[in-house]
Amino acid sequence: MFELEYEVIFPDGLDEFDWSEIEDKGWIDDVRISWSGNSFAVSFFDEIRLPQAVAIDVERLGYFSARNIVVVRRVARDEINRTVSIMADRGFADLLSFFN
Repeated sequence: MFELEYEVIFPDGLDEFDWSEIEDKGWIDDVRISWSGNSFAVSFFDEIRLPQAVAIDVERLGYFSARNIVVVRRVARDEINRTVSIMADRGFADLLSFFN
């Protein structure tokens, strides 16, 4: 089986305290996933925080729209890396369907 090479690039300057806060709030923006000439900025949400974000936008704007969201059990570096590895095994089909 061919192993797809990829890179996960987190926002600069995040330390353990920042990651603790990110996990507590349940989301992180601007995680860049790059592979084979593709590069996408993705937001990761946990399953509790995403409905809250949707409700806030609907209340504020009257709608919610997003193409670059991945929902995970826990918004932590290890969970994001595990998820991206699974996505890579699938050829990033999920991300490509978001952006095409």
